[in-house]
Amino acid sequence: MNAIAIDALPPARPRPIQWRRLGQQLAILWESRPEKVLDAAYSVGDALGGMSDERQLRRVLATPEGQGLAARRSSLPDALADHDALRALPDASLGREFLAFCERHGLDSRKLVESQHQMSRDHGDLDPLRQWLSDRLTVMHDLWHVLVGYDATHAGESALMAFSLPQRVNDRALPIFIAMSLLSGRISPRNAWEAWRRGQRAALLAAQAFEALLPLPLAEVRERLGIAPPLVAHPGGVSPAMLIREPRRTPLIQPKESLT
Repeated sequence: MNAIAIDALPPARPRPIQWRRLGQQLAILWESRPEKVLDAAYSVGDALGGMSDERQLRRVLATPEGQGLAARRSSLPDALADHDALRALPDASLGREFLAFCERHGLDSRKLVESQHQMSRDHGDLDPLRQWLSDRLTVMHDLWHVLVGYDATHAGESALMAFSLPQRVNDRALPIFIAMSLLSGRISPRNAWEAWRRGQRAALLAAQAFEALLPLPLAEVRERLGIAPPLVAHPGGVSPAMLIREPRRTPLIQPKESLT
């Protein structure tokens, strides 16, 4: 199989910052209205522009796993949206835990991709490989919630953003989101640092064939990918509501606790 070379693809289109749109969406995001937060977060990332996805594609194609993934080009959105297939997977598997997360929060991967196509400045202009990666990154966010154990709460989203930063996903927007979370007290500096360190130590998740990992026990997938269990990664406790199915024995700390 010949390696896929990014230089053989059509040139990436420039993505300048859309300042007016950025200001409007940041204001919506700061208000934290639940029905608008998701769209506003995506729109902020899109308005910031830059070449985050292009750099991620280069990192993916630089690995043997990523080359195989790009050659097969299977649809992760379709795999995650097939709830009947996920329901047939073993108990405690990544796929079953993801299904429970989706049902609890009313998530549908196909609808998420369709919604973000409507908001994206690039949809319709990307070549097939770049669009495939863009769609894959879109739905991986919710899968990572389950993979790392951070719930879809203010604290959990904040922790997942800190985890995602060293994974270099949307690396223009994430520093802004993390700063907003720290300033608003949604996550403690300690928990943010621990989540960042957890993401730094993990494998390059964008290059992983998650379709093949869905049937495996969640604990085994974490071990394979170098992701420490939540309570190991956060030995000093967590912010309230940060973890999925947080054990009662977990000590809680205040969101604004100092690192010192």
